[in-house]
Amino acid sequence: MTVRTRAQEDMALALKLVSEVEQTIKDESRTGTKGRYQSLCQEFPVMVRTAGLCQAIAFSYAKKGEEEGLPRAHQLLLNHVAAILQPQPNVDALMKEIQDASATEYMHMTRRVLDAWVYFKRFSKSVLSVEAQT
Repeated sequence: MTVRTRAQEDMALALKLVSEVEQTIKDESRTGTKGRYQSLCQEFPVMVRTAGLCQAIAFSYAKKGEEEGLPRAHQLLLNHVAAILQPQPNVDALMKEIQDASATEYMHMTRRVLDAWVYFKRFSKSVLSVEAQT
């Protein structure tokens, strides 16, 4: 049995989830789901640091949906945050968990998401094929 660090686990999870986005979503335009998801991956840590984890999650929760483009990109982002924080990812349970967390738990969740999100930022740039901005 190999012992892995949390950073190694986070990197493997991020690579798996971002690769799934690359494989399942075919639209490569900057305004399609993949392009919007890539942008959200870059912007999400700034939103968390500026407004806090609650507001960043609530913002994406309000924008999420199954339609292609921005709504689906927000849904993917929420699914991926839930995968970081929960053993059985569930976006609705994530909202409740963050809402009910103590100050210490909330700070831990914020730190946990920001630590893991470094890999989502990197892999969204290197794994996702999105047409260059002109």
